[in-house]
Amino acid sequence: MLKFTCPHCNEKTFTPLQKALAGSMKSVGKPCPNCGRKCCNGMESAYFDSIISVIMIVTIFVIYMKSDASAKVQSSILIAVIILARFVLSFLFRMFFGKLVHPVRTMR
Repeated sequence: MLKFTCPHCNEKTFTPLQKALAGSMKSVGKPCPNCGRKCCNGMESAYFDSIISVIMIVTIFVIYMKSDASAKVQSSILIAVIILARFVLSFLFRMFFGKLVHPVRTMR
């Protein structure tokens, strides 16, 4: 099974789902099943989220400005699909790409 390496104990302990739910650098992170220390996704996921968010906002703005009154329902559905796709793409990116790092915030 596909596992990802913990930055603390250097063991392959994180599943893709655990990695995707580990959060960003500013989160507390998820504990490693082996050593118990917390890990989170690195800056690659933050950069990807920023880029995909800008693309989403620009696309929504263009769709909203180009649509006429008769196509408002279709454009609203398309905008909802674009917003949903942004979250799915971010989740998949965190799940399979980038690496786990030490969180910046260690306590709440």
